[in-house]
Amino acid sequence: MADGPARAAIATMPAARDRLNDALTEVREAVDARLPELLAADAGGRDPLDPLPAAAREALVSPGKRVRPALVFLAGELFGARRERLLDPACAVEMIHAASLALDDLPSMDNATTRRGRPALHVAHGEDLAILAAVTLLTRAFGLVADAGLKNGGPGASAALDLISRLAESSGLSGLASGQALDLRTPESAASFERLETIHARKTGALFVASAEFGAVLGGARAKELAAVRSYAKNVGLAFQIVDDLLELTPSARTGKESLRAPAPTFARHVGREGARRLVAELTEHAVEAMGVFGKKGERLREFALVLRDRTR
Repeated sequence: MADGPARAAIATMPAARDRLNDALTEVREAVDARLPELLAADAGGRDPLDPLPAAAREALVSPGKRVRPALVFLAGELFGARRERLLDPACAVEMIHAASLALDDLPSMDNATTRRGRPALHVAHGEDLAILAAVTLLTRAFGLVADAGLKNGGPGASAALDLISRLAESSGLSGLASGQALDLRTPESAASFERLETIHARKTGALFVASAEFGAVLGGARAKELAAVRSYAKNVGLAFQIVDDLLELTPSARTGKESLRAPAPTFARHVGREGARRLVAELTEHAVEAMGVFGKKGERLREFALVLRDRTR
């Protein structure tokens, strides 16, 4: 358990929370404005009979918290990265996330009928277009990072290759895809604490880690600093998923997803609501501790962990 300054950091300060909320709003607005521009730039000579651009756009620009892009910006800020260098890489991470949601909702997976209170993509556009829209967003995300590396004033080809490697790792057999497969094929009887930790570390935590790494790499973080950022993001990502699971158990706070699949194994079901809340508190504490090496500079990321802990939607 934390003590001294780390323990004190768990208690939020209203002024710090206000400043962070202002910064998060600014990031969300910048990302929301940029996302449709990026898809439009990729469309080229659009065929009016082609239904894919509309489906991909709906998957990408549907209302969201933009938590992962915010983490890119906050980690980048920690190391003095220029904001203009962070925007497109942050949007690339959001594209991966949006693609994962479209796939997650498919009838062959969670069989969700709604997402964020609106019809799921496969309900609105058909299962075929939902799959193609997800593929479109995945490929566009990698292209976007590559393009950023080639721009004048961008991070450079070497940094872009580093980011692409990290994004690939977070999306495939070590990340999202594997986590979803394990989530789908793990029966309740096999859902041990360790198995749940693996599922959520891959399905949710891996992209949180990549988001934080993006900001850190673009800011020139050294190996030891990058390790601290990874530890922070791993703990915050797992806490975020457990809070999501708790919210799904509270009708008034549900996240807007309606699924026809039998409930998946979660920490909230495995250890109960109170046990899950304790886990969230412990994970948040570990995240705050990881920021201790940065002193006052780590204040916003510490506060961000508390915002995610305390969220009600």
